[in-house]
Amino acid sequence: MSEIRVENIIGETGVDAVQLTKGINTTGTLTSTNVSVASSVTAATFHGNGAGVTNVGGGILLRKSFFTIPRQNLGSHAQMPNDDTVPQITEGVQFFSQAYTPTNTSNCDLYIHCTASVGEISNIADDVGMALFISDQTDALRAVTDYSVHGANLTITHKMSSYSGTKTFSLRSHKGDGINYAADGYYQQKYGATTHATLFTIEEISTS
Repeated sequence: MSEIRVENIIGETGVDAVQLTKGINTTGTLTSTNVSVASSVTAATFHGNGAGVTNVGGGILLRKSFFTIPRQNLGSHAQMPNDDTVPQITEGVQFFSQAYTPTNTSNCDLYIHCTASVGEISNIADDVGMALFISDQTDALRAVTDYSVHGANLTITHKMSSYSGTKTFSLRSHKGDGINYAADGYYQQKYGATTHATLFTIEEISTS
């Protein structure tokens, strides 16, 4: 097999500027302002945030963002009504809020995953819960509860269509006044606040 080694290949403007019919094999980084592929692209890693990516197969992760839910004393154990109505954005106590602007707004779903430990710092509740909200509606998107002695690790996963502009996601607690504390009997400050902080994750997934 023969080969040609050069420092640079510079083609003229136009679709026929440079044609490599056998493909491109590079061990470094291939940089181009425009790449047109007739069949497929295989890569171990794609760099960038996925903005402007089109015609990819459904299920492709386009962007993933992480936000911290810190340890905190809410100073209140307000509850959501103990009935079969959907929790409202005015009920319970808010302990997390995050504005989010999707990079991909069409042919894209948002997958939201969050976990938090919700419990009692003093003897105030047995059942605890949390609900997920978005700023343009009053009804909760999801709600989860648990009945335990002092608190519970709660998880919410939610799927929704992407949107244009900025909206704010929030989490509100039911009865619990401590978030992400050490569950040593009543919730206590142990092992450091940063180690007990949890994450609120948003994934942008292609649908087509």
